[in-house]
Amino acid sequence: MADKELSKRTSLLFPVRGLLVLLLAVFVFSLSAGCQWQGEPRVRLGNLPSTTAGVPFPEHDNLGTHSYYSGLGMLFEKSGIVYTCRGGSIDLVHVRIAADHTRYLTHKSYRHIINKSEGFTFSLNVEPTMYYISIGYPENFSELPQKQREEAVTGVSITIGQYLTHLALTWHEILTWYDYKSMGVFPEFASAFSWEDIYSNVLGIHIGTWALEYGGDFDGAVTRLLDEELQYLEAVPPSQGRQLTEQMRGKWFDGHLLVNMKKRNVDIGWFDGEVAPSLIPGACGDPEPVMYRVPRLEDTQQYGFDVSIEIEPREWERDKILSIVYPDGHGKRIIPEKHLPYIMAHLVYHGKTVHNYDIDGSEDFLPYVEKLIEAGQLEEEPWRCYR
Repeated sequence: MADKELSKRTSLLFPVRGLLVLLLAVFVFSLSAGCQWQGEPRVRLGNLPSTTAGVPFPEHDNLGTHSYYSGLGMLFEKSGIVYTCRGGSIDLVHVRIAADHTRYLTHKSYRHIINKSEGFTFSLNVEPTMYYISIGYPENFSELPQKQREEAVTGVSITIGQYLTHLALTWHEILTWYDYKSMGVFPEFASAFSWEDIYSNVLGIHIGTWALEYGGDFDGAVTRLLDEELQYLEAVPPSQGRQLTEQMRGKWFDGHLLVNMKKRNVDIGWFDGEVAPSLIPGACGDPEPVMYRVPRLEDTQQYGFDVSIEIEPREWERDKILSIVYPDGHGKRIIPEKHLPYIMAHLVYHGKTVHNYDIDGSEDFLPYVEKLIEAGQLEEEPWRCYR
């Protein structure tokens, strides 16, 4: 990997590098592509990181061309699981979904901020949960020189796009943990916080950001960047990836058609600012894992903006989640910075005490489990063996 690529990886995401380049790209695709760029990313179906029936392990350097929209292009886009020595299992669909939403939500944010909107709403196309984004502007925003104002709008837009993508995709994992079925019929609990999900999402946010920064052909840039990043993570051939994964049968997962995922990863980077992969023990000689930084909403403050986001779940399962942070039943919205640690703590408790799962990243939420026990919302006795 060239030094330029390594510098790009370690220095970018927050704050954004090359704001003027991204600004130009935003203007180019806004003016040249018109309304087509305002469309939501298409729905994709992910894979479990297991050797169960129907899970493909494609060649990492022959993944076809990324395709944001539906159409003939999607026929040449490959999905599946690629095992990497330094990043563990990578779900290509999660990477693509995150990259596309980073672009979509950056553009959506840009259009609202450039028009000085006080906020906007958003929901994923696979669930009814609504996100409310409120935007406070610097007092002197209208008096700023045009170039400085445009740089601020660009920087804030991409930060919101990154953060909202990470938040929404994490919330999807939470919903499916509490029995939400995005397809209406098939349960998705087996895939909720499976060990590759969050890491693949954050990788996709990085790739989507880099593709925006380069400007021009977004699909082509994602195709190239995905190939480069999988090389950097030291992707292994499909046969080796499948063999390594099969070694974890009985430890990380069970089943051939209906799968029981015994290994989960809840590291969302909420406390240390980065996510860590779940690496198969002994694979590739136990190399140093690659950590990816997660978006931080407070990065908008460097431009003098005050941005806040609230989540309003509208699924049938919403009361299961809302009751964790609103025991009196009166609250209807989730404030991520305040409530998410407690929801994740409840989830960790459930995974360990009910299912006896091996959960990476659970240590960050253990203090919140203790607080929920003190508040009488969780039982202390089954937790003792994990304390």
